[in-house]
Amino acid sequence: MNARDSLGRFDPRLVAHFEKENYVAYYQKDWLKLLLVSVSMVKEFFHLSFFQAVYGAYLIARAEIAAAPFPDNDIPTAEAYVQRFYAFVKKIHHADFNIDRTAHWEVNWWVIHRKLFAQEDNQELVDALLRLYEEVYNLPTERLQPAAFHRAQGMLYSDRWVNSDKDANSPLLAQVEEELAISYSSLKNALASQ
Repeated sequence: MNARDSLGRFDPRLVAHFEKENYVAYYQKDWLKLLLVSVSMVKEFFHLSFFQAVYGAYLIARAEIAAAPFPDNDIPTAEAYVQRFYAFVKKIHHADFNIDRTAHWEVNWWVIHRKLFAQEDNQELVDALLRLYEEVYNLPTERLQPAAFHRAQGMLYSDRWVNSDKDANSPLLAQVEEELAISYSSLKNALASQ
């Protein structure tokens, strides 16, 4: 099994659910839930063991902590933790992506998402996600475009939810999860078609 096959073994609906729950926990400041869903999301998406996922989620959490304070965030520290995360994933899956560029594009979309928060015109975010996917999966842009577009749409619905009352029963959350499921299904199909 090659690295792309190994990295494509996730369940799109499950990853979408965990990512949506990650947004909910983060914005409701439910830190225990955030930890649990982060481990589950990393485990499922990157096809890791439980203990590998705990370590991976720790690295991503440290990166998010460095990137979170506004305006005094520490992007170089965030990128350093993400580099460690992707080096870990690369070693497990024997992947061939460039760790430094992958970490840069990962943190870059975080920065752009913050800048464009809740804005309908989010093409810059779509493009940033595309750069990340191109780097990790080494597939043509046109195959990855639907995954990037729908993930950005999922974030847009999440942003709208944040700007409303952050009700855990809001129909916006179902829209978040549906867009993310479409995104991850598109990504999985792109990986399988290669």
